[in-house]
Amino acid sequence: MLKIKLNESELQELQERLKQAKSQSTLVYLDLKIIEFSDQGKSVPQIGRLLGLHPQTVRTIIKKFQAKGFKGLQRKPRGKPEEKLKAYGKGYWEDILSQPPSSFEKLDTPDQNWSYELIQNYIADYLQIKVTISTIWNHLRRVGYTSGRAKLSITSPDPEYQIKRQRVDDLKKKGQMAP
Repeated sequence: MLKIKLNESELQELQERLKQAKSQSTLVYLDLKIIEFSDQGKSVPQIGRLLGLHPQTVRTIIKKFQAKGFKGLQRKPRGKPEEKLKAYGKGYWEDILSQPPSSFEKLDTPDQNWSYELIQNYIADYLQIKVTISTIWNHLRRVGYTSGRAKLSITSPDPEYQIKRQRVDDLKKKGQMAP
């Protein structure tokens, strides 16, 4: 039977941590309550029923505490995708999304216009962050990036395409001006 018996200094530390945990994470608070109830002599199944936890979860927390004390209860921080995206602001997205998706080799697409699926693939391939489309939408709105309706853009593999296109446009203008 797993039981914890705290000495006076550990009991004081537990009380301090419980006060702090009320305003922090629910999981940390539950872990500390498991230790408190175990110190009070309650069995694993009783603690599980009191806190609405599976008895194996209670056993795991008690074993962690027995092995490493309060340090064993520390949880690893989990990175939320939306937190990771905060590093990329409006300027970054304007630069990336002004280029056609076909210019990014890893995307392997002939598309000239961005879709949220392509942005999702870009983030996964280039930023190594897995996010949902709604997270992308919310992030782009939060940083202030807005885009209008997609415009059809015609491109050519010809390196002098822009120059030739400008000449054609100039000739058209001259043709309209002439009477």
